[in-house]
Amino acid sequence: MPVIGALPTTCGAMAALIIALFVWRNDVVRLLPQTALFYKMVGLDVNLRGLAFKDLKITNETVDGKPVLVIEGMIVGQTRKPVELPRLRFSVRDAQGAEIYAWNAVLEQPVLNPGERAFFKSRLASPPPEGRNIDVRFFNKHDLTGGRA
Repeated sequence: MPVIGALPTTCGAMAALIIALFVWRNDVVRLLPQTALFYKMVGLDVNLRGLAFKDLKITNETVDGKPVLVIEGMIVGQTRKPVELPRLRFSVRDAQGAEIYAWNAVLEQPVLNPGERAFFKSRLASPPPEGRNIDVRFFNKHDLTGGRA
């Protein structure tokens, strides 16, 4: 004999679980990194650093007759607490997506407080002519071991 109220209780519990997985997705991915792909597949961003790039601008200049690639933008905090700013990693990729050249930059501001923005600007003299794409991201532990991130 079915128990009255079992179905609504089960549905309520499942709804609460779905809401929890949505609200605490950063914590879920921190505990179970393999779930990051699931969130990406359903169109939800997971930002474990609590930092985001804004207003990226890439321009070409000429200094003393030589080309210079200039990359600038802002980093904004997306948390309610201070966040330590990691080094930045820039890379130039060819048309096939292979990394041709990469360099790092340390920001002048070590910590980003809530509501603050950090401006950055990096230059690359004589960029590789076969470069087609520029990646800007935060330096991570895979960069220390020479692995791809």
